[in-house]
Order: sequence, then structure tokens, then C-alpha cells
Amino acid sequence: MIHSTSDYSELIDAILRDDRVVANRLASSLLERVVLYLKVRMGAPQSVAEECAYQAFSDVFEMIRRDKILDRKSILKYFITAARNEYLRLMSKEQKYEPDLDEDDFFLPEPADQLDNLIDEERQNQLNKCLNRLTEKHQQFILAIFSGKSVHLTDIAQRFGFSYAKTRTLKTRIIQNLQDCVKKNR
Repeated sequence: MIHSTSDYSELIDAILRDDRVVANRLASSLLERVVLYLKVRMGAPQSVAEECAYQAFSDVFEMIRRDKILDRKSILKYFITAARNEYLRLMSKEQKYEPDLDEDDFFLPEPADQLDNLIDEERQNQLNKCLNRLTEKHQQFILAIFSGKSVHLTDIAQRFGFSYAKTRTLKTRIIQNLQDCVKKNR
């Protein structure tokens, strides 16, 4: 039976607490949905859709075991993206062996790269949330330091009316607070 909602966050909890009964039930439902997606949206044959779904599940399962998924409600999105990319990668490999097809027709990121991009995007979102928790003055201060330009701490100190020592200490403290905030909210 297919799970009625796109929220599979219970699956993550079941895997992390090693509840195999719940994990197997939810994983089975999730696999059915992804196989169906590959068949309907990508035109994949049943056997290929299953193979790609199982490979993608293996990749996503490892991310879950390492507790690397920050937005637990997005597990279906992660899984569909990984399965889709796995299928496209497989099709791309097959296409390379057919001489009459143009290699430029397919440009595909690897599934692991796509998952890494999603994770990096989540980390960036988490960092932005943590930045928004800072006072406005501290936000301006740290963003001035990391503006991408070659900025010296003496220039920042002068701009904000701080001593060089206070600027260096404040920079270190804000960076540490941001790191702690991101770690705490994983």
C-alpha cells in the first residue's frame, strides 16, 4: 500500500532508532512511490525503475544513518531526486555505447553530487536562520567580514568603531556562535 502523504520523516526516526518493522513498512511504501514515479514520469521499465530506486534508497539510507538530512520532511524529495539521477546516469551510460546518439543530449549530475547540493543548500538555509538570530549590528559586522572582498580587520574595526582586539575577539565569538547554532539544529 502506498503511503498517503509525502512526509516520510517517521522513516528517518525508525531507521535511527533501529525499528525495523516500521522502517520496512515505510521504506516499502516509499520504494513503491519512487518506482511508480520512474515508470510514469521517466518512462523507465519496471526492472530498471526498481534497480534505480533500490540504488537511490541505499544512498539516501546512508545519509539517514549518518543523520545528514536536516529537513526530515524532504526525504521523499531527496529520494525521488536520487532515483531520477540514478536513472538518468544509467541511461547516459547506455547512450555512450550507441554511436548514433549525440553525447551533448544528456548532461547529468551524479546522484551523490545532487544529494550533496541539497545538503549544502540545507546547511546554507540553516546558517541563514542562525545569522538571523544575531543582533542586527552583529549581522552587519560578520557579513562585512565575509563580504567576499579582501577586507582587513583593521578596516572593519575602524568602520564599526571598535579596537582591533575587540574586532578580532568579536569575529571569533560570532563565528563560534554560528557554528554552535548550526550544529545544535542539525
